[in-house]
Amino acid sequence: MKSQKTHSPTHILPQLLILALISACAMASFAQSGRRGAKSPAVPVPSPEEKKLETKPSENLTKIPMLVGASRTDVFTGVPLNIYDSVLQSCTKRLREASSIQVEPVTSGFSRPEAVERAKAAKEGYVVWLHLRGDDLGGGYAGSLDAIFIEFAVFEHTTAKIRASGNCYQGAYRQGGVVMGPSTRGSSNVVVESRLRVAAEDAAERILKQLHFTSASDIPPHE
Repeated sequence: MKSQKTHSPTHILPQLLILALISACAMASFAQSGRRGAKSPAVPVPSPEEKKLETKPSENLTKIPMLVGASRTDVFTGVPLNIYDSVLQSCTKRLREASSIQVEPVTSGFSRPEAVERAKAAKEGYVVWLHLRGDDLGGGYAGSLDAIFIEFAVFEHTTAKIRASGNCYQGAYRQGGVVMGPSTRGSSNVVVESRLRVAAEDAAERILKQLHFTSASDIPPHE
């Protein structure tokens, strides 16, 4: 009978080292594959409502004050007071469409010298003066209100320098810039008031443009 072979520890040690090396390589390969397969955490996507909140301008931004008034001291010319009120309301409403200014109407009205004094007393902003007049400064217009147009002037605070000015006539529309002449028979007060409302809106738009508060594309069309 052949005697059984015995393995000494020195023969077994290399085999154990090889097995340990194979195991280490296998574990390293598994770890690498795990890292490649791991997914990065999902990035949250804002909802449409959240996007609107992000892009919405802050309502706490400081707005530039703008005082608006119409001269009511020349009522002897025959222009009804309700037309002054309509012009002021229409111009004020249009000016308020500019988000960067704070508009305050003066319903009691003021003359040009009073507008200048208010501008000099103001520490910021502008004073808008609206004036209903015709080409005949000394005459009355009760018999033909079609000749009435809006003169406007904008005075800067402290210095009272004029920063915007112009005239807006009845029947002047942005489409083509055509100015309709007065009727030979004379229009009713209701028609004249409606025309001057439109002219007041045009005055507001011209004020905003001359002061660089808005561009033509920012102003919605007439309703």
